[in-house]
Amino acid sequence: QNKIMDLRIEPWTGQSGVARQLARRHVREWADVFPGWTERKAAEELEAQLTSPGLPATWLAFDGETLIGSISALLEDAPEFNDIPGPWLASFYIVPEARGNGVAQALMQAAREAVAGFGYRAWYLFTERHDEYYARYGWVLLERRELHGLTVALMRQELAAGD
Repeated sequence: QNKIMDLRIEPWTGQSGVARQLARRHVREWADVFPGWTERKAAEELEAQLTSPGLPATWLAFDGETLIGSISALLEDAPEFNDIPGPWLASFYIVPEARGNGVAQALMQAAREAVAGFGYRAWYLFTERHDEYYARYGWVLLERRELHGLTVALMRQELAAGD
């Protein structure tokens, strides 16, 4: 495990080389959840975020100049879950060598604050294996559902008091 020397969280604003890097990582990580999702489509989705203020949006984690993680907030994640209003925490990925250094918490906090700042009172996610991790950060299990032959946990986190 490497120590993070210079952690920086910033919004995705078209930084050079980022879309291709993230597309490769994301498709490799979640190909089983999104059959037919390609690196090209993932990169196009990231590029499309640059044309609209608000959501969808992505935040990046850097150690110095090295991209080590990302998190997105999307209005829709899996079409199968469109009965849930969103927004969705999605594409949350930290490179393995940077895990365990607080990068995930920093990214999640940046995204959470921004989504709350856009006026949302809660956000959602689904995860195949990490529901216990998210529960530690205030995410509540709504239900389990099937998605492309996988069982996933659907979870919700409050963003504003008094909901």
